[in-house]
Amino acid sequence: MCTQKDDYSQQLYEKYRQVIEDYTIQTVLPSLREKHGNDMLEELIKRWNNHKIMVKWLERFFYYLDRYFVPQQALPTLREVGLTCFRDLVYREMHSTAKEAVLALIHKEREGEHIDRELVKNVLDIFVENGIGTLEKYEEDFESFLLQDTASYYSCKVSRWIQEDSCLDYMLKCEECLEKERDRVTYYLHSSTEPKLVEAVKEAFDEILKKDGGSEKLK
Repeated sequence: MCTQKDDYSQQLYEKYRQVIEDYTIQTVLPSLREKHGNDMLEELIKRWNNHKIMVKWLERFFYYLDRYFVPQQALPTLREVGLTCFRDLVYREMHSTAKEAVLALIHKEREGEHIDRELVKNVLDIFVENGIGTLEKYEEDFESFLLQDTASYYSCKVSRWIQEDSCLDYMLKCEECLEKERDRVTYYLHSSTEPKLVEAVKEAFDEILKKDGGSEKLK
């Protein structure tokens, strides 16, 4: 079809995008909208993995377009088109809901509950991968909210600890919490988050000491 006198390359390229968009709108989004909490996160992971497989094989089927038509016309590659469809149609609608669900799981873990860390990691990988080569989506759509939530969480904890604990107990709790936050980076957060997360926790720990009387209470 691409080498005949009547070249169908443009029509095939447009149809490629249309097929992916139609499938995403008609099948993927409805399956996500009807689920909530962990079930929604699991469905999101499944749909993202399926989408990558679909794009991979369609890219192979239409390799001739990528080899000749795309460079000649200076167009996005088939892979870029396929991944952008997911980002613009699925990720854009679902990232806020997914972010809230993940933050809720992290809060539960901080409170001592067991959570599925692999589930959290796989969801956060979607944030990273939908940056398509950058960490922009992960940082703007998840990390910034995580850091705010972390500062708020530990500020509340510190306010209670400072009233109840000795200086030694307070310092031990702070060190324990810092180690647990570093563990979260190891298990499911992006490595670039660690220094920012540690800084947010330390600022929350030091906040009470900056207030009048805070250091006196610790004594």
